[in-house]
Amino acid sequence: MYPSRVVAATVLLSAMLGGLHLSQATQPPTGPIPPLIEVPDATALSEAEKVVREVFKADYVKKKSFDQINFARKLIKAADETKDDPAARFVMYREARDLATRAGDVALALDAVTATSRVFMVDPIQMKFATLEAAEKASAPGKAVLEAALAATEDAIQADDYATAERYLKLAASAATRARVAALSATVAARTKEVEACKTAFEELAQDRKLLAKNPNDQIAANRVGRFLCLLKGDWEAGLPLLAKGSDERLKAVAEKELTQPVLAAKQVEIGDMWWDLAEGLDPAERPEAKIRAYQWYKMAAPLLSGLPKVRVDKRMAEVAKVAEQKVARTAGVGGEGWKVIFRSEDPSIWNTEVNQGPNQFAVPLNQAPVGVKYLKLTDATTRQFVIIEMTRERLGFRTEQDGYGWNGTSLLSYNGHHLGIYNLDWGRVTGKVGIHFNIAARVDYRGWGFGHRSLVDDRQGYSWAGEPTDRTVFEIAVKSAALTTDEAKRLLKKKR
Repeated sequence: MYPSRVVAATVLLSAMLGGLHLSQATQPPTGPIPPLIEVPDATALSEAEKVVREVFKADYVKKKSFDQINFARKLIKAADETKDDPAARFVMYREARDLATRAGDVALALDAVTATSRVFMVDPIQMKFATLEAAEKASAPGKAVLEAALAATEDAIQADDYATAERYLKLAASAATRARVAALSATVAARTKEVEACKTAFEELAQDRKLLAKNPNDQIAANRVGRFLCLLKGDWEAGLPLLAKGSDERLKAVAEKELTQPVLAAKQVEIGDMWWDLAEGLDPAERPEAKIRAYQWYKMAAPLLSGLPKVRVDKRMAEVAKVAEQKVARTAGVGGEGWKVIFRSEDPSIWNTEVNQGPNQFAVPLNQAPVGVKYLKLTDATTRQFVIIEMTRERLGFRTEQDGYGWNGTSLLSYNGHHLGIYNLDWGRVTGKVGIHFNIAARVDYRGWGFGHRSLVDDRQGYSWAGEPTDRTVFEIAVKSAALTTDEAKRLLKKKR
């Protein structure tokens, strides 16, 4: 049974006033994260909405967009902290989504959708579509709706939901027309043709998928499905293992080399060259993806090249740079779209391991990070604040410094705390703060964002945001190969020294 209205109101009021942090009294039990829960029935949601409106009645009367956006953020925070009333939690996420949509903050509305999908059994692809459709009807900024719709199209394609992908593209076309930018309309039109080709190929491969289900070592079927996944759908993670055991020897050879995850620039260039040479012999619809794949490997190796090899690689990259950047921009989106989460937990010890015990206990090995990583985003899952730094795939597991900031990706256990996060080189040791990195030579604890040890106090696991200790919390680390959106660029930590 759900709590009574009086109890629920008390819980919500406490959350509204900031009283439901993960203190010792309210920390969740250890062990596996609970599975997703069913959305409460209509009666429970109706009762919960009455409570929410009663508790937040002072916020509901404010009609300015600025106030509604702040209210939406407050509701998301309260929902995150409400653990024992599913109906109230769902309603607050839903109300936050609707408020943000009406106020024109597409990114925040999608944040509410993402938060809902991490707790409840909902279809995020359909929920995002309904949200963006409402945003378009409410005349939210056209470019924001367009970017989000294109990003969501990629989600639908990855789920092989091509009907919904086409609906997203129609929505994107409407937003592009409203934005009155011809280039945007052309981008949507081109993507629509690509999705139509992908849909047709998917349907034609039905028999091959059945063959693979019966015999995973069927080389011909593996080759056909692998080519579709990599060169049309862009799902390289799923497609490369199939190409590696497929019937096409040249595709098999390059796939096998990719799967070794080389870190030497010469080996990365070799893979780029293989894809570049292969592209000319592929079907016209497959060539762009092959050259983009070559571009990604070249771009990863380029910073370590010099002389003639660099000139040659730079020339090839320039040849396809526009197409490649357009491709990665499709997944840039807003509100976190285009980011691949590689860690989400309050336990830094699982960093760079394979763990999947729920939305708040998740990590992948760093060798599974995407090729061509350009940025890293660290998010406090409680407050949803985030910061971004420039990053490469090779740096993820190490400690490096640039532009006045450092990244500690070692998760090293020292002074009874694991160290994982971003630190500011201007923020030195302060008693009671959390050190993200301890510089032994300089005897300095650098403070910042993420996990570390409580400096000069009790030397235990600490959690920090912007140099200040926080309650025990879940941090999310995601990486991105695409360009940053305008909003994301504002959170990029970078200064000249």
